[in-house]
Amino acid sequence: MNTKLLLLLGAVLGVLLLATVFLSPDRGEPERMTTVIDSGHFVLEMNGVPILEEVYTLEFDATEGYLLNSQGAIAANGQKITLAQQTQYDRNFLPISYQLGADTPSGSQIVSAQMGLRGLDMEVRVGLSVQRGKVTDVKNLALLDNNLIGQFAVMLLAIRSEALDRNFTAAIPQALLSLPASVEGPNTMTFYSGGEPFEGKQFELHLGDTVISLIEYQGHLVGLANRNQGTIGYDMNLCPSGITFDVESAAEPVGDAIEREIIFASGDLSLEGALRLPNTGETSYPAVVFIHGSGPVDRDGNAVNLETGAVVMALDIYRQLAVAVSHVGFASFRFDKRGVGGSQGDATLASREDLLDDARSAIAALKAQPEIDPTRVILIGHSEGSYLAPVLAVEDTDIAGTVLLAGAARALDAITRWQVQSLLSQQGVEGAALDAALAQQDQYIAFVKGSQGEWADYTIAQLQAEIPWLNEDTAAQLKATPLALSWLREHYLAVPADTIRQLQTPVLIVSGEKDLQVPASEAQLLGDLLAAAGNSDVSIFVFPDLNHLLRHHPEEPNLIYRHLDEPVDARVIQSLQEWLVEHFGS
Repeated sequence: MNTKLLLLLGAVLGVLLLATVFLSPDRGEPERMTTVIDSGHFVLEMNGVPILEEVYTLEFDATEGYLLNSQGAIAANGQKITLAQQTQYDRNFLPISYQLGADTPSGSQIVSAQMGLRGLDMEVRVGLSVQRGKVTDVKNLALLDNNLIGQFAVMLLAIRSEALDRNFTAAIPQALLSLPASVEGPNTMTFYSGGEPFEGKQFELHLGDTVISLIEYQGHLVGLANRNQGTIGYDMNLCPSGITFDVESAAEPVGDAIEREIIFASGDLSLEGALRLPNTGETSYPAVVFIHGSGPVDRDGNAVNLETGAVVMALDIYRQLAVAVSHVGFASFRFDKRGVGGSQGDATLASREDLLDDARSAIAALKAQPEIDPTRVILIGHSEGSYLAPVLAVEDTDIAGTVLLAGAARALDAITRWQVQSLLSQQGVEGAALDAALAQQDQYIAFVKGSQGEWADYTIAQLQAEIPWLNEDTAAQLKATPLALSWLREHYLAVPADTIRQLQTPVLIVSGEKDLQVPASEAQLLGDLLAAAGNSDVSIFVFPDLNHLLRHHPEEPNLIYRHLDEPVDARVIQSLQEWLVEHFGS
């Protein structure tokens, strides 16, 4: 794993593409009779722009089983990564060995997997760094590594032949982990290519938090769509003009409540949100305002692609909580962050102070609604919102209560340093290597704290001069980060503890022991600060098996599968409902 990339991302953690050198077969072995049973030439597009191309063939040998070979290329940020892979399966489609290789601008990277007596052993090599992982339960296993479409075709063949159950384990060697997976379908559907309709079969693959639609035509994988990424792929051999088909998403009902749109001003910008009112006939409701987590997030808490407006990660936290509080008689207001959904502005240039201004305007807009009791307005901050909500509650004495979900007492620079240390330790990095990585993170933090302006104000050469361990690639990635430099700087320089000590409203704190983005110990630090300042009305819940996105997470925590296919944990909802009713119910 490229530790420098992890250091650069800090709070915004991305997935690193890894790959390996293609291995040639032993020419000394006698030639076997093999049959090509499938092949494809896939193109994957985002917004009509090709980002990945792969040519694959699948051969069958009656003695050895199946052999998948592929070559491909990825285009990202003006750079090209070439790939080559080989996967050997037995006659029941169980993966036996896997080799993946890539030639990247920063050098060769290596991934491999080998079936052994005690499971599937996985290995990642980047330069001199070697990291390993293992999948022990291989009774019902599929190999579905990142950026490889041919492996989806093999999985469908295994499903069709009933060699693989519809609920199975997916190994992802690039990430050194395994995920629960399931396949639904096939359902008959219509897709279009070259203006002509074709009848195909649609499967829905649930891979951890990701949902991928797979389209078969005459037993051959011909198309796919990744809802989370907003990508669509097609086989150029069968669909040279591309492919289109509908990917349905169910609309969520409003239920036993009334919702209406509210448009409000924040400075020169127009922002939009949804006011949810319990349908009980009351004339004055207590109400909550949701203060978002970091990044481009819509009113429901979903992560959004700023270029397309498409939801790339359906978190749905705030909508679910809005429904929950309406069930106990509370109104709620949730709004699109600036530059997202119906709200104007540029999300990539939004500073911490900009977001505070937007939240102030949202609170004022809520208080102005005739159905709302302005003396019973409660702020619910999640993640970054738990930094902002106390600031707003301290300066506005009309705020009745404060809820901090997955919040921190220490500043963001300390939290991001903890994130880097935790992730690297989880990957087996220790000793001098870990110390060196943290020293680089400290250099990055020092630069951010002393910076001026935005990322665009720095050239790559200037960034390399300020942070000597950056190469051109990582400096370019830094400049392209979706979080404004001013946002980082203001958070790194803030002292949340000073604000917490001034917070005199009743406070509810909810954290999870499986949170990999904010340590669960921050909950007690928040409580200690409040108690020392004389605030005795503080309720703290630290739930086991709860992750940062407020989902039940029984296995070891990771940032790839966070149970987004499941609802917000019932313990979170119950604690919030009971606390609201106890403190502010009529």
